[in-house]
Amino acid sequence: MGYINSCELAAFVIKLTNKEGCLMVNQIVFLFLFAFVLILAEQPGLKAIRWLMLSLGVFLPLVTVAFVQPRFELDFFWWRIAGGLFVLIGLALLLWSWRQWCLAKVEKGENLLTAGPYAWVRHPQYLSLIFIYVGWWWVWSAVYSFYFGMFMLLIIWLKAYFEEKFDLTKKFGQRYLDYSAKTGMFWIK
Repeated sequence: MGYINSCELAAFVIKLTNKEGCLMVNQIVFLFLFAFVLILAEQPGLKAIRWLMLSLGVFLPLVTVAFVQPRFELDFFWWRIAGGLFVLIGLALLLWSWRQWCLAKVEKGENLLTAGPYAWVRHPQYLSLIFIYVGWWWVWSAVYSFYFGMFMLLIIWLKAYFEEKFDLTKKFGQRYLDYSAKTGMFWIK
């Protein structure tokens, strides 16, 4: 009774890799890779490696559409149009906020950035990722992309919350508290 023969093992592996929505072996490997990349991204060290790991951690959930998976039943054409618009808005906001951040870094040193998209929201780069993730789900209607994306939204919110609480508030003090009272974390106040 305690032994598993090779036929039972093969049936188990086939069940893991079927198209019925069961967790597939490549998705288990993907989960471990995803967790590994996120852990490496938070380690101190070379800045280039940290940026690479963080980029992989941010964009790996977008790759899940390549897996065989169930799809949401949506009016595909209009959801694709809306999703494409969300992705474009997210990319435009990301580029605009990166530009403002780079200009402020050069001109103002380590001052609090409150110009451009930062005048309306405190974390426009994170907001742009939210737009990109939501648009991506709408374009592909992929269930696992939705699950990974929801997980990433939680990670984004937690990272922004702890960044504000432990880093930015300590670094800028009352100026940051006044700024956060006027602007929303991810949306316009």
